[in-house]
Amino acid sequence: MGLIDSHIHLDDVRYQADRTGLLETAKEQGVTDWVVPSVNSDRMQSVIELQGPHVHIALGLHPYWTAEHHESDLDVLADAIENHDVVAVGECGLDYFLPDLNRDKQMTFFDGQIELAKAHDLPLILHVRSAVQAVFERLKAHNYFRAVMHSFSGSVEQAKSIMQKGVYLGFGAAGLNPKARKIQAVIQSIPSSHLMLETDGPDQPFYDQRGQRMLPQHLTRVCDGIAQLKGLKSSDLAASNSHNCKQLFGL
Repeated sequence: MGLIDSHIHLDDVRYQADRTGLLETAKEQGVTDWVVPSVNSDRMQSVIELQGPHVHIALGLHPYWTAEHHESDLDVLADAIENHDVVAVGECGLDYFLPDLNRDKQMTFFDGQIELAKAHDLPLILHVRSAVQAVFERLKAHNYFRAVMHSFSGSVEQAKSIMQKGVYLGFGAAGLNPKARKIQAVIQSIPSSHLMLETDGPDQPFYDQRGQRMLPQHLTRVCDGIAQLKGLKSSDLAASNSHNCKQLFGL
């Protein structure tokens, strides 16, 4: 395997017209594999249909769609996990950034997905926007730490505590923004053994490409930029990222 994208929403409609060509371009630049999480019950099938030798799928219920989630969606998710070769449960977690998302309902669906992951011995792909500590507390409550906190934005101190439990931290284009000193401090402080690279495409574009899609090929720039922050060769960071993805997701 070459460079692995630990988090990209390839099923998004913004990729529909040119997805095949974008993946070919990314392959030419050294990106070989993608982990694609689902976000709600309506999009599970579109993620499943993308599964292939180099597209690895996760199924979950994202907190952003909490208002749309129904209790029965947890049963739908459980059935889908039973019947498909998934590498993780997710994207799931908590979002305390958006004030209109019901926190109790978020917690119910998150707890349910942690239990599903435990039951199937699968890792979790975690959404932690403005909720790093709250998500970590739920992991501790369930005593389950086989996970990656995608798009990590917590502090150096939080990162240290979370890594001590074996949780990986994911970083993408946000860490390359010259103003993102908090994220950069975390990136520089953590060992590569706990770091994963991601695009989170088509969202979270680079600071100098606002309004544009984040593309699969952009993982190379993410890798180069984060390697530079850490004083590493890009090839060494790519290798450790691939190792981490294989370890967590069983690729």
